[in-house]
Amino acid sequence: MRLVACSLLAAVAAPASAQASGSGLSVTTGIDYSSGSYGTTQDTDILVVPLSARFKTGDWRLTATLPYLSIDGASSIVGGSSGGPIIIDPNAPATKRDGLGDLSLGATYSALKEDSTGFNLDLGASVKLPTASSEDGLGTGETDYGVTADISKSFGNLIPFVTVGYRVPGDPDTIDLNNYFSTSVGASVAMGESVAILSYDYREATSDLAEDSRELFGAFSGPLAKGVNWTIYGSAGLSDGSPDFAGGLMLTFGIS
Repeated sequence: MRLVACSLLAAVAAPASAQASGSGLSVTTGIDYSSGSYGTTQDTDILVVPLSARFKTGDWRLTATLPYLSIDGASSIVGGSSGGPIIIDPNAPATKRDGLGDLSLGATYSALKEDSTGFNLDLGASVKLPTASSEDGLGTGETDYGVTADISKSFGNLIPFVTVGYRVPGDPDTIDLNNYFSTSVGASVAMGESVAILSYDYREATSDLAEDSRELFGAFSGPLAKGVNWTIYGSAGLSDGSPDFAGGLMLTFGIS
């Protein structure tokens, strides 16, 4: 959920050219690192280098993300896109593997706007395509589907929000994965051209071998140069289903 939250934050603090026109193309990349045992007997370190493209036109936002993954730890843990790592076997030995992850495609529609209804409502749908190698433990080798709803309302520079999601993962041959609910409750604060965010994130376990994930997340995004925004973030795990800690840095480039 960290990368999803950072993509949303980068969108709020998007380069001025895209904000002014109400539409445009932007590209985001950076580095994300997390470490935790996820309830297994050993720590697993995961490094993600995402490459995301976002196109906004009217009330629609379209996104595509393809990450590069490096996983060092339990071979039972595979990449799981926005749902986080997936535990296949908690007693599997440690391995190190890397390569391209799964391709995620998404579409979000601004269904309601605050200036006419008193609050904002964004509805989204996404699909994760199995481009990562399941043999190398970088993905499940199956297609996932998800839906989200984001509700927010501004009070001056403060914008409280609630995001809820539901995801249906494809089942690999070795294990049945659970459909899972997720939610994020928090607020963003606008400070000139910069934005800060703090949230509590919850996600149901993706399998019976894992616990539910609970995290505290914080981030800051602002302009770095003309047409370029930077986002720095970190999170602290509150359960065995979460990484002990995570953090990263993202750069967003306005293309048009």
